[in-house]
Amino acid sequence: MITAIILRFLHYVIALSVFMHDLIFSIPNLYGMVYSKKNLVASIRSDAKLLKKLPMHVGLVMVENNFSYRDIANIIVWSVAMGISYVSVYDINGEIKRNSILLQQQIERSKEETFASEESKFEISLSVSNNKKNAANNEEGSSSKQARVHLVAADDGRENLVKATHSFCELVNNNQYLIEDIVPSSVDSHIQKIFQLPDPDLVILVGHIDSLLGYLPWQIRLSEILKLPSHKGVNYKAFLSVMNIYGKTEQRFGK
Repeated sequence: MITAIILRFLHYVIALSVFMHDLIFSIPNLYGMVYSKKNLVASIRSDAKLLKKLPMHVGLVMVENNFSYRDIANIIVWSVAMGISYVSVYDINGEIKRNSILLQQQIERSKEETFASEESKFEISLSVSNNKKNAANNEEGSSSKQARVHLVAADDGRENLVKATHSFCELVNNNQYLIEDIVPSSVDSHIQKIFQLPDPDLVILVGHIDSLLGYLPWQIRLSEILKLPSHKGVNYKAFLSVMNIYGKTEQRFGK
């Protein structure tokens, strides 16, 4: 009986010793994880300063199936942390648009991890085509730094061109416009009013299909197009690599 009690006591002592050992040696690792998260936004900003140029508007063209909304959210938040003001996310069937609430939730989670204590200073406004009113209302009366994310699908590109064509036809029929006045700059101005975003400086084709699948055909005339093999499990290093390539690219704009 006494022997059994002693053995049980020793078992508890050894178990407690192992637990305390693991706890003590895990504290530095836990501290390192928290420390790195707190400095993630600082690291991203430092990387952005080293780039020769930074796009104002990045377009993500998703040519993969079974979207990972967490990974898409990470790319969006990394873009915002770098100082990019506009991001458009495109998939041909509009699945991401239909799941905008899920994407918004993932953006908030990623924002909490990336910005940490600075989270309240940044607002990422998500807007869907034909529903821009909500995004505009979110921006009113806010002193936070703003970034806009616009979700688009194939019909948005064609639809914008159709709307512009109808508008110009009405102007010509009402003698408010001459056919000779319909030039690229006037079409640009009209489409800007519909889309409410600047043309993308950089388009990232995400996936292994070499096609933009109808992404905003008018707005990408001068866009730099680069590739990212996949968005699933993408890490910041892969995203930064694309931004570095863009930063070193000399754009001649047709000259």
